[in-house]
Order: sequence, then structure tokens, then C-alpha cells
Amino acid sequence: MTMMKNPSIFFSLKSQRGAASLIVAVLLLVGMTLVAFFGNRVYIFEQKTSANQFRATKAFEAAEAGLEWAIGQLNDPTVIDAAPSCAAATTGLTTKTSFRVRYAQPEPPNPLATPPKLQGFYPPANSQAACSISAAGALSCNCPAPGTSPTIGSATNARFRVAFNPVASDPLSFEVISTGCTSEDNACDGSTAKADATAIVRALVKVVPTFGNAPSSALTTGSATNITGTLSVVNTDLSTNGITINAGTSVVQGTSTSVVTVPGTPPSASILDNDASLTALTNADANGDLFFQSYFGKTMEAYRNDSQTKVITAADCATASACGALVSSWYNQGFQQFWIYPDVQFTNANLPEAGTLGTAERPIFLAGDGNLELKSNLVAYGMLYAATASATENWDYSGSGSGTVFGALVSRGSFNKGSGTLNIVFDPKVFGLESAPSGVLVRVPGSWRDKYSNY
Repeated sequence: MTMMKNPSIFFSLKSQRGAASLIVAVLLLVGMTLVAFFGNRVYIFEQKTSANQFRATKAFEAAEAGLEWAIGQLNDPTVIDAAPSCAAATTGLTTKTSFRVRYAQPEPPNPLATPPKLQGFYPPANSQAACSISAAGALSCNCPAPGTSPTIGSATNARFRVAFNPVASDPLSFEVISTGCTSEDNACDGSTAKADATAIVRALVKVVPTFGNAPSSALTTGSATNITGTLSVVNTDLSTNGITINAGTSVVQGTSTSVVTVPGTPPSASILDNDASLTALTNADANGDLFFQSYFGKTMEAYRNDSQTKVITAADCATASACGALVSSWYNQGFQQFWIYPDVQFTNANLPEAGTLGTAERPIFLAGDGNLELKSNLVAYGMLYAATASATENWDYSGSGSGTVFGALVSRGSFNKGSGTLNIVFDPKVFGLESAPSGVLVRVPGSWRDKYSNY
């Protein structure tokens, strides 16, 4: 039998190999732990980055939504309830104002103000409104009086706040600033809680006037003007040379026709008949768009599709008088521009205020295919435009009583004045020349910003 010469050496080598394996195992475990640790840190970092990006995007989209909401509200002529409501009013319509009037405050020129004011928009200080956006996309809005910060309910919903600032260099434009928040934040509604993220977008908006060109005479007819009954036409405006009647063909005056023009001009010289350029415009196209554009600066379809225009069809009212009552109702709710397909007749019984259609401050603009008629001693402020379907369609006016229009009357076809008394007084103020600015507000190209910076 062979004996191991030194067994201690054998056990020493075996123990060393075990210790080395343990060290390697420990090192591998430590390495794997470090890899898992740093991998988890990267994963957590990416989660946080993704969450932050989501919140930032959500806040930005809320701010963009606020900008679009504000422009939409500014172009909605419907009157709204008393502050802080943003909802359309259903009662007390004549005592309410629109969103535009509450926050943008359009004003006529005022040379006596200190300093003198040009025609334009003058948002008062701290003009703000705000909305909360539910998970389903529903808005809950707050429209307080200028000078008061808006407040909204739930602190967990995304929200936006919009503010309005005047532009000193161009009163016909103003700035809309929208701040978006992912939840309740003092940047959005004046609370003390903080949001996960906020974003700002801002843009200038400017008015596109309702009229491209105002009429240059008190009564314009693309074809003939035939007068019976009593007609009085007045135009003392120097910028239009005092033209009272402008007709494409003949003007047949009755015995009770009178015209008043600028001092020093013979009354007969203020009647411009057989106007070849007007006749050419009347017959320029089949549907009368070019004739219409010469006064409204847009096609009839564009006018009908204008957010400021209320369209009334035969399905909306059974009789001409009922259509007049419907126009009055919508006028009370904030609309001033109308397109009316059927005939419309106004009487004392269907007007918002007895004897008055429109006002000097809020004139009314009626256009359509049918006849427009005033009865029962009424006064209208604005422009009546009729007979647009074809060059041969005429406006047959036969109102009883005495009607007075401050503004202008326009017919693409002939204008046939029947019984009753009609007074037409040309007033350039109703076409925006000396009144508060009216028309659609649009973004000024290149004015969009996503931070507070000067234009």
C-alpha cells in the first residue's frame, strides 16, 4: 500500500479552490446586482421622462385648445349669461353681452377721449376666462367679469386659462394668450396648488371687416327703379358725392318722390341712372356673386357660411311676418348678419323694440332671395339687400305706413316701390366707418408663439 506522503498539502489546495469559487460567485452576484440596479435606474428614468413628456404634451395641447376655444367664442355673436357664466343666454337677452364684448370690448373712434381712441378693440386689464377639460373631453368654463380671476371646480382635470391684451400699435387687433395645465395650478385658475406641467401659446387676432366696400348711394338697383307712393332719399355724405339713387337702367319717379343731397348740388344731379358699369356688374355672372361681392367683399356662399351670419330658410318660418319675428329673436340673441331665403316682413308686433329694427350702435344686415318689407311706421338701422337669385328677380316693396332706413338699400334686380311711405337716409356709420369694428376675427399669420416673448 502506497501512503500519501503529505495529506495537508492536498487539503490546502482543495480549500483554496473552494475559496476562489466563492469569490468568483460573489463577484458575479455583485456584478449582476449592479447591472440590475443600473438597468432599473435607466428604466425608471425612461418612465419619468416618458411621463414628463406626456404631461408636457398634454399641457401644450390644453393651451392650444384654449386658444382655439377663445377664438371660437370671440366669433360667436350669441349673447351669454351674466358673469361668470359662459353659457348662451336664454332670458334677458337685450341686457346681456357677447363673449367678444365682455373681453375684447370693440369701440368706435373717440377723438374726445384722453388719449384719443381709434376704432378698435380695447380689452380691459385682467380680462381672463378658463375651462376645465374632463376625461371625456367635456368643458366646464368660467367667464368672470374683467378684473376677476377665473375659478374652476375639479383639481384633477386638465385645464386652460385665456387672457386678452390690447395691441397699442394696431387697435384692430389684440393678443390672445392661452396657458394650459395638466391639473389645478395658479397659472390656470388662481389656486395655490401646483400642476404637473404648464404650457403657453399666444397669437394675435385681427378683424376681417364685414363689408369689402360700403354702398356709395342710399338706394342701389342693378336694373330699374320704379317709384309709386311716397319715397324720400337723402344722402349728404361728401365721400359718396351725395348720390341718392344709382340705377343700372331707368329711374321712374312718382309725384311724391324727393331727394336731398349735399348742399350746392341740384337734387336731380344726385340720381345716377343708366349706369353702364352697374348694368355690366348686374349681368356679370348668372348667380349674382360678383354683384354681391362688390358690397360684402365675399361670395354669397361665404357670407352664408360666415360664423357671424344667421341663415333662415322657409322651413324656419311659415309666413313673412313669422320670418320677421324670427329675425328679431335672433337679433336679440346677438346676431346682426342674416341671410333669409323666404320673404320677410317687419311690423311693430314682431320687433324686439316697438318700431325699431337694429340700432345705430348695432345695425342689422339683411340679405337674401326674397322681398324685404317694413310696415307700421318702423325705423331700421343697417343695410337691406334683396333680389339676388337672378338679374331679372325684382324687389317689390309695398309697405304700408311709414318706414325709415338709416343706412342703404340694394337690389340686384329692379326696385319697385309701391304704396306707403319709405324714407332712406344714407348713413356711412352703419358700414363700420365710424362704428365699433365688426367681422370675423382670424389669427395674424406669423404671430403664434409658445412662450412669453415680444412680437
